[in-house]
Amino acid sequence: MFMGEYNPTLDEKGRVAIPVKLRKAFGEDAVVNRLVLTYGFDRCIMAFREADWARFVKEKLVPLPQSNPTSRNWMRHLMGGAREQDLDRQGRILIPASHLDYAQIRNEVTILGLNDRIEIWATETYNQFRPDQDSLNALAGDLGI
Repeated sequence: MFMGEYNPTLDEKGRVAIPVKLRKAFGEDAVVNRLVLTYGFDRCIMAFREADWARFVKEKLVPLPQSNPTSRNWMRHLMGGAREQDLDRQGRILIPASHLDYAQIRNEVTILGLNDRIEIWATETYNQFRPDQDSLNALAGDLGI
């Protein structure tokens, strides 16, 4: 599974290094060499391994009722924004300009490993979504943790 928080920087060509711990999420024999990038929630970019993307589409998007305008908009947003991107030998991935614009990424990047996907954020945007300690304590109580 993907996990952890990392802070690489965006280079002048629009590439960001995917940390080794994320590229080797399933061990040495399963190094991630290609990711599917799409527009994510809350102005982040979501990145999936190809199999995880296929599962996400099959389980989450395909069942949405196409008669519902909200469902159609989500499908357009997620599927229309999907791009397969190969990682180079240094583990960098080129982020399309449209995705950089969507996520408002200029330089500082926060990458999160979230089980079956990676989120790529403009650090400034991500910091706005970080909960404070009181919110975390209340959530822990609500969840019974």
